[in-house]
Amino acid sequence: MHEVSLMTNVLELVAQEMKKNKVQKLRSVTIRYGVLSNIVPDSMKFAFDVLIKDSEFQGATLKLVKEDLELKCRFCNTVFKTDQKNYFFIPCPHCLEEGCFEIVKGEGIFLDRIEADE
Repeated sequence: MHEVSLMTNVLELVAQEMKKNKVQKLRSVTIRYGVLSNIVPDSMKFAFDVLIKDSEFQGATLKLVKEDLELKCRFCNTVFKTDQKNYFFIPCPHCLEEGCFEIVKGEGIFLDRIEADE
């Protein structure tokens, strides 16, 4: 379950940002993740809940925002969204060429927002 180590890293980043901005009480954390990141939202939420229990972050909430897969065709530069994780074999909706795409969005995990009070 790599979500525990990911969430541990996220909370370390949150702690650093809170210290830098001189805030004490964490209200919420928003994480944006791409469909290709293999994140299991329930596992992320579980890891968050376990890690903040009896900590300075207790009471905070986690918001997870799923980012769709967005590709750019290397032949015609058309940018389009797809729900196909196996995008290598789909045709471009504009020029119909297959499998030569650049990922614009939809991979990675991002600490998108921290809400905290003094």
